[in-house]
Amino acid sequence: MQCPSCNEEIDDGAAICPQCDAVVDPSAFDDSPRPSKPAAPKRPATKSGVKPVAKRPVSGAKKAVAKPKRPAPKGDSEEPLAKAGNAAGDWRSKVDPDDWNQMPASQREPAKFQADKGIDPDDFIGGIRLFVDSLSAGDKLSFFGCVATLLSCFFPWKETVVDGDVLGLAGPGLVTFLMGCLTLVVLTLRVNKSLKVNELLLWAAQLGTLSMGVLWALVSITQSWNPTLARSMEGNQEVWVSKPSFGVILAVLAGGLTGFGTVLGLKGKN
Repeated sequence: MQCPSCNEEIDDGAAICPQCDAVVDPSAFDDSPRPSKPAAPKRPATKSGVKPVAKRPVSGAKKAVAKPKRPAPKGDSEEPLAKAGNAAGDWRSKVDPDDWNQMPASQREPAKFQADKGIDPDDFIGGIRLFVDSLSAGDKLSFFGCVATLLSCFFPWKETVVDGDVLGLAGPGLVTFLMGCLTLVVLTLRVNKSLKVNELLLWAAQLGTLSMGVLWALVSITQSWNPTLARSMEGNQEVWVSKPSFGVILAVLAGGLTGFGTVLGLKGKN
């Protein structure tokens, strides 16, 4: 084929001359829209009383072949794996059998939840606060009296020339400390109604334990009082051989407060 512009020989199917860039075939650049294909006629609706004809199977179509299931591994691990597969959402049902056999026995069991048995200080203090708020006026006096009695045993109960200050828990105030604990326990049981007994018995037990604690504190005062003069271990001054200290006096006052609160609560109960 010869180019009409430069008269050079070009390919028969070329639309542009490669020598002079002249357009040889203008029809190759025609952008006019082509006529669209006629739409397929709609299928008439099925008449009433006429059963629809089933579609014919396409020739050459391959039928879906079910894949053979992989046999479960034999051995002692087959039963746990089968049980794990029955549990919905269990991670063991998603483990490959080969990996299951290679997994140590300690990792096959699910992790067990272990509750924290420690006591939260915030929860403990909050529980005590709620308990105190639920007490009546008399029980509140008894409660704080018991607490003061227990604290008094951590202070000196007796002062001697030889031993110096002697704490209440070291001997003289041990009985009062135990009676204060019992009084507090009886008070808690009575308020919470933990024991199905006559309430008057709990009131009597509370009065008995606090009375015994106060009585022992008074006995400790009399035993600690020895006004005999002796030379002090420090310096040349003379002091009493022994005398009661601040702790035992606090125990007597706290016991009196507990007794007053108990009587007040019992009077309000009646």
